[in-house]
Amino acid sequence: MRFGIHSNDTRDIGYKVAADLCRLLLDRGSVPVFEPEYKDTTLSDIEGVEFGLFDDCDMILSIGGDGTFLSLIDTYRDLGLPFVAVNKGSIGFLTEMTEFTMEDGIDRILDGRYTIVSRMQLECELYDKDGNLKSKDICLNDCSVLRGSKPHIVKLSLFIDGERVENFYGDGLVVATPTGSTAYTLAAGGPLLMPTMNVMLVTPICSHTLQNTSYVIGPDSEVEIKLGDFESVPIICPDGREFNDLAQYDSLKIKRSEQVIKTVNLGVAGFFQNVRRKIVARGSFYENSKE
Repeated sequence: MRFGIHSNDTRDIGYKVAADLCRLLLDRGSVPVFEPEYKDTTLSDIEGVEFGLFDDCDMILSIGGDGTFLSLIDTYRDLGLPFVAVNKGSIGFLTEMTEFTMEDGIDRILDGRYTIVSRMQLECELYDKDGNLKSKDICLNDCSVLRGSKPHIVKLSLFIDGERVENFYGDGLVVATPTGSTAYTLAAGGPLLMPTMNVMLVTPICSHTLQNTSYVIGPDSEVEIKLGDFESVPIICPDGREFNDLAQYDSLKIKRSEQVIKTVNLGVAGFFQNVRRKIVARGSFYENSKE
């Protein structure tokens, strides 16, 4: 197999994990392929490593945290290849391996002892008050509409399938996929959903009304969030990226993307067991991390 590999050098210091991964793959007759910019690193000293595009690879592998993984997916989603990640972040809800379980994980992949999870994505489009398209993006986790840099509440109108649901006042709203239910939505009090489900979540953040309930809506629905007037410019973030040049009365429309993302499930633990383990581990990570 040919593995396209991206390693976050702020997490994988000196590309130690990447080098170990290369040796594992090469010993098993597989080919590690890195993006061209890695050619000037110590990875070029490993015989058998290739540098180039991922178009002819069989799988794309990320070394880093969830942020690294989401960024890699954003870059290569159009290739339609399965993704898998080695965790070098804090906890990594989306990662399947650690540097200590990497050998077993690679053996599972090469032996075919894994399944593919098809995860729905969201298509996000931003329009001005006259209905002109300003920006668009696709996200795997969520798209958040948040208050700006000053602690003023944001005024939003929420519509689902053209029906006004509520006028919202608070810190913002998160529209998430089942994959994103373990991210910002979880912190905001939303429900956990299994990643194979095809629904969308709309969850308020610090609501300044009596309504503080998440909405679970069908895969063919469309969410529209209209901005009201504001003193400080809100923020719209699909998977941590930002839409720029927001104006009063802009409208954000979100629906299911026709494109799915394929990720590797190594079958080491069930979904809920995995979430519980990682949430507990996250608390320990933060308590034991150096300030």
